Amino acid sequence: FLPEVWALYGLGMTVLILRCAVRLQTVGVRGLKGDDVFALLVMAFYTMDAATVHIVYYAGTNVEASVLQATRLALALTNDEIQQFEYGSKEQLAAWYSYTALIWCLKGTMLCFFKRVTTGLWQSRLVTWLMYVCGISYLAVLLTITFGCFPTQMNWQVVPDPGVKCTFKLQNFLVTVVLNVITDAAILCIPLPLLWKLQVPLKKKLVIGILICSGLFVITAAIIRVVLTLGSNRSALNINRWGVRETIVGIVAVNIPILRPLFTSHFWK
Repeated sequence: FLPEVWALYGLGMTVLILRCAVRLQTVGVRGLKGDDVFALLVMAFYTMDAATVHIVYYAGTNVEASVLQATRLALALTNDEIQQFEYGSKEQLAAWYSYTALIWCLKGTMLCFFKRVTTGLWQSRLVTWLMYVCGISYLAVLLTITFGCFPTQMNWQVVPDPGVKCTFKLQNFLVTVVLNVITDAAILCIPLPLLWKLQVPLKKKLVIGILICSGLFVITAAIIRVVLTLGSNRSALNINRWGVRETIVGIVAVNIPILRPLFTSHFWK
């Protein structure tokens, strides 16, 4: 599992670094916009997410502790095991924050990109409204992660078993996937009218078309991640395995259209 995590991390960071290089080469430092700032935030949260997933792999969480307590019967967890599971559970909580921050920063990247593309068009106002909607939806996700299991220390409580709300955290999955899919679908509705507007250059239409297709892949990946995670054995490994795969799909899909200049001769002159 860990080789996959770091291989995908390397791929994702390569795409993000290339994106930054393309933007610096084409517009310079002064020409950088909001989507470039979000790309840097994606790099930070992606690094945090990979690091926490790595730690959780070795430490385990109260998800595994709950299973052990149910199967060991008379054998209680040792103090060392309890401390290890508590530490891993804290890292898993941090992973939830970094994962959702990463996903919503990708939305910010797309919205800022569409804001540039729709300058002077009526869709620009729609983009502004969706920015507010995405901000509110992210706040709802944050509140769910923070207060879905409360008091906070129950997120890493091991003994006694704090219950499913504080171990597996089903509420986090449901709220995140619903708001994630709805906002992604809304964002993808922005560029559709641009594809048949005659005044939009063909190159811009091509980039928009690629972004729409990639957005559909992101939505599909989010749904598949939840379905497969909920349908498998409850463990932090299964939770993180599909989370890592979903994020790489999002990073590649959102940033690929920006890399188009790499395949032109003008860029290398």
